[in-house]
Amino acid sequence: MLNYLREMRNRLLKEGNLRKYLAYAIGEIIIVVAGILLALYLNNWNQERTDKKLEIQYYQSIKNQLTEDLNIIIGEIDYNQNFLNQFYYAKSLIFLNEKDKIDTLGKISLKMIRFSDFRRKSNIYQTLINSGEIIKINNYRITERLQSLEETYTYINRLEDNHLSIILSEIIPDIKQRFQFDPIKAESPGSLFNYRFQNDFVILLTIMSEKSEIYNRAKDEIHSIIDLIDQELKN
Repeated sequence: MLNYLREMRNRLLKEGNLRKYLAYAIGEIIIVVAGILLALYLNNWNQERTDKKLEIQYYQSIKNQLTEDLNIIIGEIDYNQNFLNQFYYAKSLIFLNEKDKIDTLGKISLKMIRFSDFRRKSNIYQTLINSGEIIKINNYRITERLQSLEETYTYINRLEDNHLSIILSEIIPDIKQRFQFDPIKAESPGSLFNYRFQNDFVILLTIMSEKSEIYNRAKDEIHSIIDLIDQELKN
């Protein structure tokens, strides 16, 4: 093809036909430009296919992580709620001064050191942010909700740390003063029914109720993101 065009150009130059030569030159430019545009189109098409495959892989990886997080957080919701129910009951026993149920109160009191502690296994979203690959996620609603979930996770971890701090600094020292551990018995049974001990339950119930609320918010956010990802994978 190139040899043919070169021969035609030389022939026109020899003939001295300026009009035909200019027409030929314009045609040659058009062919070259068309070739460049076609090459760019094919390159962009291949890049778009590569990016789309990568986006799908990221969606699947995010979904897998979120599914794992969801299973963990559902377990923590149940664990937290179980002790919430028991601590509400213990608080009512103290408030109503039901000393005939001191054994029940004692058993529940020793569970005050138990607490849920949600920690996700990995963080592919932050990895995508740090690597710059987050731009491959074209659905802005997914990236917005991932960012919101990240903030929710940070809030959860702060609550977990506060919960542990309260147990270590307030609950354990108070329990050690009120109970003998081996064999287990209350040192002063009457002290289990005063307002100071009731306050321990109130403090725990406050932070555990907040944790329950934020756990459920995270669960709803995860479901929402997974639904959006499923729509992308289906399309």
